[in-house]
Parts: sequence; structure tokens; C-alpha cells
Amino acid sequence: MSEGPRLDRISLSHGQAMWVIEAMRIADWLDAAGLDAVLKKFRRHFVPFGKEELQKPRWEGVRYRFEHLVEIVVALKMSGDGIAFRHVVSMLTRDRTKLRSIYRKAYLEAETGLGAPYEIPSPEGRAPKSIVISGLYLDFSAMARINGILLSASPSVLDPWEALLRYMGFYRLHMFPLIRISQLATKAVRLAEAAPEVRRGRKSY
Repeated sequence: MSEGPRLDRISLSHGQAMWVIEAMRIADWLDAAGLDAVLKKFRRHFVPFGKEELQKPRWEGVRYRFEHLVEIVVALKMSGDGIAFRHVVSMLTRDRTKLRSIYRKAYLEAETGLGAPYEIPSPEGRAPKSIVISGLYLDFSAMARINGILLSASPSVLDPWEALLRYMGFYRLHMFPLIRISQLATKAVRLAEAAPEVRRGRKSY
């Protein structure tokens, strides 16, 4: 199966999206009821669905496509990293078109192209003899100010070497961590394809 159509086949209900998120362990601080509430709160603020995607009675027919699933996973990851809810919403909706192209690229180039593996030899006598890093990394260059304002640039995608420099290099400003977007997207797709039918008692899904 070619990878582009594979992504286009993803179409999950709210309950299935919850199943994927729980299986990814991306929001372990929330129980099922708490996760459900957080997802609905994000949805009311148009994450991961834009206004034009919610023009259905009570949102009952909304399905999580690939981009929606990855966006909500990223939102929960950012929340877990300590970024305030309002800032998460702002960063994910401000450049949504660019971000959705990054999500797809991150999956398609998780081990090739920009995300091709990069091997780093270990110092002599240290085990293992080398480490290999791969995949793409999402960077908002986000930095919190004392007054509660979060400064962030337009999202960018880093290759393994650029990510290593960002993690390990010297810099004066201390920014929020990078997001291992290829890793998240790859795992989300694998689980989405295995998601069982989820029957839930409430009909607002």
C-alpha cells in the first residue's frame, strides 16, 4: 500500500480517537472521563477541527482524519510539556495549513528524505559503538515570558542533525522542547489502523 492513500484512509470516531490516544500513553495524567472532557474542550476551540469542518448538527458526523488525529496528539503532548491551553490552541490554529503539511511530511519521511537516519559514533570504549537518530522534529521556538505571554515563531521542521544541535547545542534562550513529530505520527497511524469499533453510551461523539 502506498503511504499517501494509506493516510487518506484513516477515519476515526471520537471513541476510536480516544482509544488511539490512550494506547499511545500521550496523556497518562488523565483518566478516560478526563481525556474525553479535554478533547471536547479542545474541539470547542477548534482543535483539531476548523470551523468549516464542524458544520454538522451536534458534531455527530465528525471523523478524525490523519491530520486531525496527529493535531490532537500534538496538542496533548504540548499540554504535557507545560504549555498553557490557550497557547496550545493559538499555536496549532495560527499556522494550521503549514502544520498539516508538516504532519504528512513527518510520516512520509520518518526514515527517508529529510528524516533519513543519522549515525553518531560513540567515544572510544563506550557502548554502544554508535547511536542512530532519524525522523523529523517539530519546532515552534516557543518561550514563556515572566508575564505569562508565550512567544513563538512560525512552526518549522528539523532534520535529525538540526534537532541534535537544538537539543545539545549552546543557546542563551531556554525554549520548550522539540516534538518528535515523525515518531508520534508513525505510532498514531499504526494504532489508528488497528482501532476497534468503539460503542459509547453518549451520542455527542
